[in-house]
Amino acid sequence: MLRFLSRKRGRNGQKTSTQIKSGSQRFTSNKHLVQCKVILLDGTDLSVDLSKKAIGSDLYEQVFYSLDLIEKDYFGLQYTDANNVQHWLDPTKAIKKQVKIGPPYTLRLKVKFYSSEPNSLREELTRYQFFLQLKLDILEGRLECPENTAVELAALALQSELGDYEEGYHTPAVISEFRFVPNQTEDMEILILDEFKKCRGLT
Repeated sequence: MLRFLSRKRGRNGQKTSTQIKSGSQRFTSNKHLVQCKVILLDGTDLSVDLSKKAIGSDLYEQVFYSLDLIEKDYFGLQYTDANNVQHWLDPTKAIKKQVKIGPPYTLRLKVKFYSSEPNSLREELTRYQFFLQLKLDILEGRLECPENTAVELAALALQSELGDYEEGYHTPAVISEFRFVPNQTEDMEILILDEFKKCRGLT
């Protein structure tokens, strides 16, 4: 399932963009609308057109509906202010009163709370979003990870992205196209490739 979900990003890992419109937009002129750009955890963009009077919950509803996210409480939308300080979007307040840069207003979907019991998560899609958040946190250095653990996680990430290892196709050059840690070396990529070979058959 993770492999299927990861392929929703597009062929060759290319970033894609999706635009959705609020249900009331057909009755509203463009001058009464604002555009919100939401950067998802897989790197793709979601553009949402909302009323200028929209509150945070309106945007949350559109994003969660678009992604088919059911376990919503784990996630939040984060924006950056003019002082480069990050804030969570308050669902009860007007968007334009909170996000001062824009329009378009740019926000990022992020995991806001982690479950203390990951096995209790009901939805595969929720687990996949957690996986994407952890992968991003390791890559950007927000989450420290021992090298042996990073190698194992990188191999599992490759398994979800590429499927089973194929000799002659999945070469070190292919592995080097993926970034897993801030200071990734060729030696580490060889270790990742060796570990990736052991993941055959995992889904």
